[in-house]
Amino acid sequence: MDRNGFPGEVRLRHGSSRTLAAALIAGHMSGAGGLLFLKWDAVWLRLVLLGLGVSLVFGLRREAWRCAPGSVTQLSVHGGGRMLLVRRDGRRTEGVLMPGSFVAPFLVIMRWRRSGGRRIRHVTVAADGTGVREHRLLRVLLRHPL
Repeated sequence: MDRNGFPGEVRLRHGSSRTLAAALIAGHMSGAGGLLFLKWDAVWLRLVLLGLGVSLVFGLRREAWRCAPGSVTQLSVHGGGRMLLVRRDGRRTEGVLMPGSFVAPFLVIMRWRRSGGRRIRHVTVAADGTGVREHRLLRVLLRHPL
């Protein structure tokens, strides 16, 4: 079939996403706000807030802006549950799609593991980070596997 032939395979390029950036910032800010109500020593509170800030920067670079070397920039999902992820640094990883992926009109969170691996991993695909048609085909494929 064609490049995004359906059913069979969905290929998409994964770019930066404002939706994911806003969600990451909101989540980290709410966590920081909740920490301010704790009666901790100032040193520990500052260390935890620093950790939250570092976590936010790494999350934004890797998930929202896709500029970190390990960020997934291309994704191919086959109807049989096989996946191929291509990272910014050129590494290719083959994997298997696991049940329990989250599918919504604006966001997809896929559960997967490497071929032969044990650890479950996640990849997040926002609608504004890829093409509308490809995102729709991905959602259909995840809701109704072949």
